Amino acid sequence: MYSSSTLRSIQIVTDLGAISDDPPQSVRLYCPSCEGLDGNAYDSLVLLPIHDTNGRLLSALRNRMARPNQVFAGVLALDPFRRHVDIFRALETAGCPGVVNFPSVTAIDGEMRVSLENFGYGTTTEISLLRTAVAKGFSSLAVIDSFGMAQEAVTVGVSGLIAARHVNDAMLAELLELAHVTKLGLFRLPDAVDQA
Repeated sequence: MYSSSTLRSIQIVTDLGAISDDPPQSVRLYCPSCEGLDGNAYDSLVLLPIHDTNGRLLSALRNRMARPNQVFAGVLALDPFRRHVDIFRALETAGCPGVVNFPSVTAIDGEMRVSLENFGYGTTTEISLLRTAVAKGFSSLAVIDSFGMAQEAVTVGVSGLIAARHVNDAMLAELLELAHVTKLGLFRLPDAVDQA
């Protein structure tokens, strides 16, 4: 069995200044909306509308990226107020080479998840975001919580997979096998924003 603690944890960076000193091969998820959310519920808290995740991302990127190597901007695919094409244009202008579907609906389960899926705000929208990102030349990571979602992400050409925090060991073993066909492999979300 594979324990999630043995997987490489992707660091969540909330400030562009923190990226400039990172080694070029470090893989980072850039999400300014995670700032101050150091608890273990950050991945669901950042989905709340009060965070305006994409708005904060686009505002922070207006100053351009200091070192864009292996930086994946966290884009909320379910944003009802911004078109994906406009977000991609801003990322391209800022020199950001990577996209990840974060925050992700994978942080939600139960009836709320079913309701979101029924209203068209689910994993299909997130995979569509990643498909478009890859087609536009962005490197992409996919936050996933099922083998089916991981297969779809690999099919659209993502560079790697990030297991949602609640994925069990049996699923991790399957995901690890699937991730071997990607460039970067499998990561896990950290237990908190300030822990990588």
